[in-house]
Formats: sequence, structure tokens, C-alpha cells
Amino acid sequence: MIKEDFTMLTKNIIGIGLAKNILQVCHISVYGELLSNKAMSRQKVKEFLAKIKPSVIAIEGCSSSHYWGRYAEQFGHEVRIISPKKVKGYLEGHKTDKNDALAIANAAIQIGIKFSRPKSVEQQTLHSLETSRQFLTRSIVSLGNHIRATIFEYGISYPKGEKGLKASLEFVLSRASDIPQNLVNVLSVLWEQYKQQKEELKALEKEKNALTRQIDPCNRLMKLEGVGETIAAMLYSTLGDGTQFKNGRQASAFIGLTPKQYSTGGKVVMMGIDKFGGVKDLRSLLYLGAMAYISRLPEVPSTEKEVWLIKAVKRLGFKKACIALANKTVRTAWAMLRYETKYKPTMLLG
Repeated sequence: MIKEDFTMLTKNIIGIGLAKNILQVCHISVYGELLSNKAMSRQKVKEFLAKIKPSVIAIEGCSSSHYWGRYAEQFGHEVRIISPKKVKGYLEGHKTDKNDALAIANAAIQIGIKFSRPKSVEQQTLHSLETSRQFLTRSIVSLGNHIRATIFEYGISYPKGEKGLKASLEFVLSRASDIPQNLVNVLSVLWEQYKQQKEELKALEKEKNALTRQIDPCNRLMKLEGVGETIAAMLYSTLGDGTQFKNGRQASAFIGLTPKQYSTGGKVVMMGIDKFGGVKDLRSLLYLGAMAYISRLPEVPSTEKEVWLIKAVKRLGFKKACIALANKTVRTAWAMLRYETKYKPTMLLG
């Protein structure tokens, strides 16, 4: 009699609260009954996923979520990786491991909830290389600013950029300044570290670009306007094969290139894009790539897209036209990945 009070699901729901060693596993039946909610070791979770029949595995988007998602997919499970912000709305009571796992399971069966699929090893490798590149870039900038600020404290100022930094260090290391010798020694060590990090960054970029050119989807994406190795790799690692998005607009909205909407009483108000949502790093690179392409548009267009861009710049302005191109790039990229096609720009007749 109890089973008839629930809307029957097609699969069991398994909500997993990830952690380093002890994971919380919440098991809900197709009738909506809570079968279990207990802590397990990593090995026990692997055995559990291998034994149970194909279910919906719900995981919070966090460290190792893609690893566990790929592992679960090996046994025919449907994996849903949900944003922690979405899960938070279904948390009841205090924040405990049991309540977290139950909230993840409940969030997975809600109508309209957005979730992601696990990245492949290839996609995750490209993503990890990109985050490492960004980390090294930030470290180099931070170290350069620290060296420049330290020297400026002693009244030494040179132009911005790496050339100016190098000139100031050469001046200091030549002992032509009044900086104490013990500080000069420290600056010498920091400068060697700066140069070493620059070499490491070049090696990383070379390796990453070489890997990107070996991947067929990335090679096809690089034919798009304003798309190079870095953007192609990020598009592929973010969109995958495109199957998790219904259409190009949904993919563009996921990255954050569609305008925000505020509608009430049948009145629709469209605003600018959300600068804080979506995939900010990819959106920023797409914008920069669009700027580089639009700034070099020929006076006499040869494709329909160039004609559209020239009109867009005149009608909307340069920056809005860049956003429009970035939006169109994502939609085109989704179609290319989803249907495994090549990019063929439409040439003007005559």
C-alpha cells in the first residue's frame, strides 16, 4: 500500500557525497523509498556501484566528481553531476554527510534541474592543462609585480612590461643602486625564479598546443573565426560531444553568452550577459578572440559572416559585436561537435 503513494521512477537514485576517504551513499528506490544512507570507504563504494543494477548516480560538482562519474558509467549507470548551489536548496536540517547525500539524491529527480555529464579523460586532461597554464601565468605576474614593487620602494622605476622589469633588475644587479647587498641577493634569486617559470610556461603551452592539434574535434574547431588552440581546447573540454545540450542556444547559455531575462505579466525585458555566471575563463577568451578577428576585418568582405559582422559593428558597436560573434561561435561549435561536421563558411557569390 505504501508503494502506491509514490510516483514511480524508472531507476533507483543513488546520491553520493564525495570526500577523500569516506563517502556518504544515499540509496532511494524507484518508489521513492529511502533504502539506505550510510558512509562507505572508497573501495566499498566501488564494489557497491559494480553490484547494483543500473541507476541514476547523482554527484555534487566538486573535486574527483568526473573520476567517480566515469567509474559509474562503466557499469551502465546514468551519472548526473549537479552544481552545489542547486543542491543547497534541497538540504533539510543541519549540514551533515547524511543530509548532504539525501539532498543530492532529491535534487537529481527534480523537474527542470540542470546537470552535467562526466568529462572524458581527454577532456579533463585538456581542462587540467589549461588551469595549470592559468596558474603559472598568475604566478609569473604576481612574482614580477613583487620584484617591481620591492625595487620601487628604493626609488627605482622603469616602464611597465617584462622589458622594463628586466632593465630594472639589470640596473640593481650591476650594483649601480643604493639597495643593500643582502636584498640584491634575494632579488637575484627571485629573478632566476621568474625566468624559470617563464620557461616552464612556454614548455607547458607547447605541450598543450601539440596535444590539442592531435585531437580531431579541436582541429575542426580551430577553423572557426577567432579560435586558436587554447579556445578550441576549452570549447571541446566544456561542450564535449554536445549531447548534453539540446541546442546551440543552451550551450551558449551554459557558458554565459546569452542575455539575462526579466519577465513578468507578459512583459519581457532583456538585459546584458551575466558577468558572474557561466564559464568565465572560456567566455573571456572567446571575447578576446572575437576582438582580434573583428579588428582585422577586411574592407571588402568575402563571406556572409564578414558581411554580418560589419553590419553588427555599425549597428551595435565594436564590443557588442564581439559578444555576438562569441555567441555565434559557441552555437556553431556545438553543432560541429554534436553532428561531427566541419566548418564551411558561406562565401559570397561573384
